[in-house]
Amino acid sequence: MTDRALAANFFADYDSFGVRRAGSAGDLASAAWLAGQVARIQTLQSVFQDVHFRRFLPGESSLRTDGHPPVEGLPLFDGGLTQAQGIKGGIGPLGSDAEIGFAVMEPAMASLPDNAFARARAESRHRAIVIALTTREGGLAPLNAHDSDRPFGPPVLQIAGRDAPGVVALSERAAQVTVTVTGQYEAASSRNVRAALQGAGPPLLLLTPRTSWWTSTAERAGGVYAWVQSLQALAASTSRKRAVVGLATCGHELGHLGAHHAFAREPQLASESALVLHLGANLGTATAPALTVRSNVEGLADQMRQRLMDAGYPADAIHALSGGKANGEAHEIERRGGRYLSLIGSNPWFHAPEDRWPVSIDLDRACAIANSVTALALAECAS
Repeated sequence: MTDRALAANFFADYDSFGVRRAGSAGDLASAAWLAGQVARIQTLQSVFQDVHFRRFLPGESSLRTDGHPPVEGLPLFDGGLTQAQGIKGGIGPLGSDAEIGFAVMEPAMASLPDNAFARARAESRHRAIVIALTTREGGLAPLNAHDSDRPFGPPVLQIAGRDAPGVVALSERAAQVTVTVTGQYEAASSRNVRAALQGAGPPLLLLTPRTSWWTSTAERAGGVYAWVQSLQALAASTSRKRAVVGLATCGHELGHLGAHHAFAREPQLASESALVLHLGANLGTATAPALTVRSNVEGLADQMRQRLMDAGYPADAIHALSGGKANGEAHEIERRGGRYLSLIGSNPWFHAPEDRWPVSIDLDRACAIANSVTALALAECAS
């Protein structure tokens, strides 16, 4: 079977579990499936790391106004909540004097430093906030809940981008609306999948997140595919000398919950590994070849860029950077003083339910990334 056919089967299987939000049935089933993938690799030892947390279950969450159908949405998972009757007030632009603040933005914009949404949450000028999140097909793309263990700020209703025009019209005339944002908490658990190959230390750490808001096939499956392919090649290598650890972590969408758990148990994995290969979001997304390769090891990003080009990845889409601020789980490595190489792509369906196989996947680019990561991993472990 060709690389392309193997990848197609992998992505289709990954997609079949549906929503894999941390603690959901899809999350736990997909963790078991991934462990099964790892179990097929000879000499590889794997275990689950159970991660217990307080899971938020959304309740009634909507914007209502007389004469219009309700706009349904989701709460911000680390924001405030309303009473069942909601909060009533005039809606207007975020940062204005309106009781209900409103803005339209891309999901990725909310992670930028000192953005308007972050300031509005911190200042709590509005009694509630409504935010419309724009994606390719206009689906609802929730923002990551970095403070899920300590929610703060006013209640925030997240709505789909396709609902933005109607709410823009309401905002422009300062209409009276009722915003309801409710939910409840329950004890829950998710799982990291940890795999290991014996060898000399310090180890190479292969790190990838495995949960997300929806099915998120382009967002997450490319990294998981490269993770499995690299582990398989490393296990079969006759020239490998270095120990290897693979971590597929849960709770990415909840402030890197699984990574925090893993590094609390084994802090040396973050700070003392020979190298951490971070396989981040959107590796092999259709229509979006842009790929950021970042490392705090001098020259390593450029080496990875060359490997990607050798594997057929479009050269003009690769942005190789040394230093700067790491994103995703690579940030957890950087702030703990570890050495990392991080790959993160782009995705017009980012965080949206429409990110599904086969529409959102470019198999050729996904395979080029997996092959390049594998080649680098083999080289790092041969010395």
